[in-house]
Amino acid sequence: MSDMYGILAGIAFVILAGGNVVLMLEASRPARSVTTGRRLLAVHRASGYLFVILFCIMVYSMSQRLIGVGITGDLPTYLVVHIVLVLVLVPLLLLKIFIARRYKQSRSLLKAFGVTIFLVSFLLVAIPAFSELLRLAKPGSLGSMIATGLVVAVCLLQCALAFKKRKQSRVTVEKSNVVAETTAPITALTDDGNERGPIALLLTQTEQQTHDTRTLRFQILNEKRLCLKPGQFLTFQWAVDGQRVSRSYTISSSPARENYVEITSKRMENGCVSAFLNEQAKPGLAVEASGPYGQFYFDEGLHKSIVLIAAGSGITPMISMLSYINDLKLPNPVTLLYFVRTHEDIIFQDELTRLGRSLPSFKYEVCLSRPDAAWKGHKGRLTEEFVFQQVPDLDSPTFFLCGPKGFMDNAHKILSTLGISKARILQESFGESRRSAESNPRESSLTEPLVFIHSKKVCHASPGITLLELAEKNGVQIPYGCRRGLCGTCSTRVLSGVVQMDVEDGLTGEQKNAGYVLPCVSRIKGTVVVAA
Repeated sequence: MSDMYGILAGIAFVILAGGNVVLMLEASRPARSVTTGRRLLAVHRASGYLFVILFCIMVYSMSQRLIGVGITGDLPTYLVVHIVLVLVLVPLLLLKIFIARRYKQSRSLLKAFGVTIFLVSFLLVAIPAFSELLRLAKPGSLGSMIATGLVVAVCLLQCALAFKKRKQSRVTVEKSNVVAETTAPITALTDDGNERGPIALLLTQTEQQTHDTRTLRFQILNEKRLCLKPGQFLTFQWAVDGQRVSRSYTISSSPARENYVEITSKRMENGCVSAFLNEQAKPGLAVEASGPYGQFYFDEGLHKSIVLIAAGSGITPMISMLSYINDLKLPNPVTLLYFVRTHEDIIFQDELTRLGRSLPSFKYEVCLSRPDAAWKGHKGRLTEEFVFQQVPDLDSPTFFLCGPKGFMDNAHKILSTLGISKARILQESFGESRRSAESNPRESSLTEPLVFIHSKKVCHASPGITLLELAEKNGVQIPYGCRRGLCGTCSTRVLSGVVQMDVEDGLTGEQKNAGYVLPCVSRIKGTVVVAA
């Protein structure tokens, strides 16, 4: 490679490195639509491959020069530095590719690697290129103009990157301050600092799944990047019979699908919202939601193989995971064990059949507890023998459980008996909160003061009532999901006083140490002040 070709290749090398950083920053902007973000990421990926190819060509050219210098010859200082930078750049590139493929959600880490690779690439090219240009060029010649132009371009690019990073940091801080001061805890921040505000949805399509179950598709109206993970849920604000009712529903569609989300509602006895969704909701219905919420989700980087155990409508988060795996053509092995009463109660029957043909690493079994004479599949309830028969490898999979409380308690007990550690068992359940023992009638008139500091409301709690129930009665908005202390959505900090929780499964160790509680399963003892 001639000197001039080498210089041009070096300039292209630096431009590709800087362009990749800009594309990555632009794609991660919260204001970007899903379609635009994915297109920018596709361009970023193609540019990255071109960068790697050009790097290999340059390394080959450098190796030929080293052969020309000779093993015994004294290497110039700039060439030694050049070799060191190449040895630094190789592991950086390999690490960035590994993280991009295995841990796609680690955007901050990818950005750091991108900026570092750009700086190393610039030094790698600048040291030999500038020395060669300055050696050959005369004042005012083409070589000196190229060198000067390259320095100016790089400086401008560095300033642009620094300004963009500072601007994004300022926006994130401003959003954090708004969230801290607002009286509506329904607004939160996602892990990457984006605001998780209300989502405007429009019902566009409905599909009857079973005699008492219906899937509703909602178009996302506002240009909002919904960072949904398969298995999470949204909290909807429904208007039923003139009243505002808050309910949470798992997303049953794949997060890889753009511009819409789907929920699947089973008609519940005395359930006003489920009856409304199954009987009255029509295309054109507008609704707001917040989220996504929940720690019950599939992560392809962490869960190499999974076993899904569901009962009844507990299939909804599982079908989202399966559709996501199918859309992205992931190789993760999946086993589904699905339990229902009768053949007519099988939700997503056609979809399961389609996924069974489409996914080579997916197998499923449907088990009926009340089969008819025509049923040829498995019968009965979940047992230790059935799990052992369907899942021969119990040492590696992560187990996801979803269904009624009694079903999940039994499933958890069976898996524990089979030696599955608690860390490999994830579960989700939606329903009414668990009540502690009934209060003494003589104490029913006793009340305890509760202060919602951000909402500026003082209430009086009767014995046995939960913090979440009291908040709902007094118009204090606290996002919630399972109402069983499992998902952690309603976690709220207690500023003073004593609160007793039925369970603490939905809290992390850091949250417990910081004084957070789960209002859906918490009851106060004495005067309590909470940050809500």
